[in-house]
Amino acid sequence: MAIVPSSDPAQYRVTFFFGPEAVEERPDHLRCVFNVKKRSWKGGVQVAVDVARHHLDRARERIGYASWLAELLHSGHQEEREELTGRADDLFVQSLCTSALNLALQAGIEQVNQQIDAATFADELHQLLGEQPEQLTDRIRLELDLGETSEI
Repeated sequence: MAIVPSSDPAQYRVTFFFGPEAVEERPDHLRCVFNVKKRSWKGGVQVAVDVARHHLDRARERIGYASWLAELLHSGHQEEREELTGRADDLFVQSLCTSALNLALQAGIEQVNQQIDAATFADELHQLLGEQPEQLTDRIRLELDLGETSEI
């Protein structure tokens, strides 16, 4: 992937396309795909963002995801909790991929369909999780339309 000089992420319009889904050639990875359009481009591009399952496990552990989610879903029926847990897990992957895409946009991307490899922003994502885990958890909470919880 060619990266161009640093860019303002506000210049881009990003639309989630699909995912997470297993990467056929890498069963230990998941992929989310986004449509990205920059104001100066005539058309948009598709950007696939991969994340390794071991990075997901590490990210969940780093922010205390399981306990955060359990606290968030503590009320409600068992059936509803199971459904929301599955949806939250997908949203967690999507949020992590979105964060990686945002890092790529900050670095600047070319107007070509591309894939961001799982290892590309692994260190930056790990740092983000340590400093601002709410960037991931707020997306999940808002998408599931669930109330505030205590800090992670």
